[in-house]
Amino acid sequence: MNQIKTSPGALQTGVRAQSRPWIDAGAQVPFVFLSQSQGAVQVQGTPAALVGHRMRVPGDARPRGLWGEWAWDGETLTAAVDPMGYFSLYVYAKGGQIGLSPSILHLLQAGADPEPDDLALAVFHRVGFFVGDDTPFRHIRTLPPNARLTWARGKLSITGGPPAPKTLDLSREQAVEAFIELPRAAISRFLGSWDGPIALPLTGGRDSRHILLEMAHQGRKPDTCLTFHHGGSALNAEVQSARAVAGRVGVTHRILGHPRLRLRDCVRGLLMTQLCADEHAQMMPMHDFLSGSAYAAVDGIGGDILTNPDDWAAGFMERARRGDYTGIARGMAEGHGGVISRPGHRGGAGAVFSPELDAAAIARIADAVKLYDDAPDPYQAFWFWHRTRREISFTSTAVMGGAAMVFNPYLDPDFVELGLSLPWDVTCDQKLHDDAIFRAYPAYADIPFASGFRNQPLSKFRLHRVANAVDALRIAAIAGPGSALQGVRAALRETPLNRIPSDILRLHDGYVRGMDAAEAQRLIALSTRLSAAAVKGEGVVSHVHSDP
Repeated sequence: MNQIKTSPGALQTGVRAQSRPWIDAGAQVPFVFLSQSQGAVQVQGTPAALVGHRMRVPGDARPRGLWGEWAWDGETLTAAVDPMGYFSLYVYAKGGQIGLSPSILHLLQAGADPEPDDLALAVFHRVGFFVGDDTPFRHIRTLPPNARLTWARGKLSITGGPPAPKTLDLSREQAVEAFIELPRAAISRFLGSWDGPIALPLTGGRDSRHILLEMAHQGRKPDTCLTFHHGGSALNAEVQSARAVAGRVGVTHRILGHPRLRLRDCVRGLLMTQLCADEHAQMMPMHDFLSGSAYAAVDGIGGDILTNPDDWAAGFMERARRGDYTGIARGMAEGHGGVISRPGHRGGAGAVFSPELDAAAIARIADAVKLYDDAPDPYQAFWFWHRTRREISFTSTAVMGGAAMVFNPYLDPDFVELGLSLPWDVTCDQKLHDDAIFRAYPAYADIPFASGFRNQPLSKFRLHRVANAVDALRIAAIAGPGSALQGVRAALRETPLNRIPSDILRLHDGYVRGMDAAEAQRLIALSTRLSAAAVKGEGVVSHVHSDP
């Protein structure tokens, strides 16, 4: 039976923080699986567990962090997740059976019905994430935000769901001040309650820069900043921007820049995210560095969508005002398909894996966006509660989940409520976060974001490419469903999609369609094997910068 442990440094003066770090699918992941028959209940797994990272700050009744928990007392099963629902706690329910775990694979291994959810998969093929609480499997779902689950005598009740944002009467000036003060308060609470080392993943964007500058403002710099990068010594614009701001602040900056084995990381990312995301392979260096460490990782998830709408937002707002939610859904699908497809191919992954469900998938996405018709920006609210919650959240809960603690300042409930309630005319120029950063930290306003730097050219030929190609064939042989020869042939087959998304989606489809308890057990073992083979801290180069 799995035992629940408190992570290193989790119990600190002034804060009660408990966690079971979520590392990957091959770890000793807790689960509970109940089967009722003729009035008796058989129990597999762990009757009670707290998973993820949870903090309680004195004077605040709300538990902070991303977490899930459950308890079975012999008669009633109860469960809950964090207020944002960003920790994916999966629930299986069918007939007299129910199961809970942060791992879909462990539920399937325990006996969950692996029937695919074809419509949910068709949505995933078109936009790259699942909407609502869907997963690849019909009878397995995530618990919604602020969920409370009760199961007793075969009867299941689940409450919760995202709050409905209402437009605030705020000026641009007030919004800028709020975007300084609310993150400041959240970061202050965290720094006052955590006395262990802190690692800040630092990009060339706004969110992590804001966190770094505010930590410096409060007199507690991170112990290290981390930027992952696959270009070896040729630094891309993201790394150059991160290095520049780290140098000005005077903090250690580690570039996780060793060339990686691409297909190996694709498989690890796919299994780590429980077949619920098509991203995160590029973040395996971050995962390997943080897992099992004593660091608290500070992740800027949510800041971008709550502060700056993307380049599609204006057009989608016009469509929302006309009630054209089908047009928004079609626009998102076409945008995603254009990113992952080779020239000349239309329809993205949907045209390859689920062409017969195109209309139904678009309708499903449109209905999900329409739920936010009363929000100041329906597209923003949808993006936050669906794509950010259902896909990007794995950065905090899986990629960084092996750290001793994970802190997410932009998921503070007060900040989320503000960001989702701002009038469109306050956010539409995409400069709100810039204005807040430049006003709060004027001494750093001259350092460009990543868009102000140029990527350094990569070498046209590297020995690593040969090693990568050989490793890709080896991983294809052992990782894909079917025989080794089938895996190699599939990896070499021509595809209308770009190579990385093609590999990920091909493996994903094979895993889902061929799933049963034995296949789930095989994938758990494969995840363990690949994780054990990873070199922790591989390719780390340390820099300590301080401008004169």
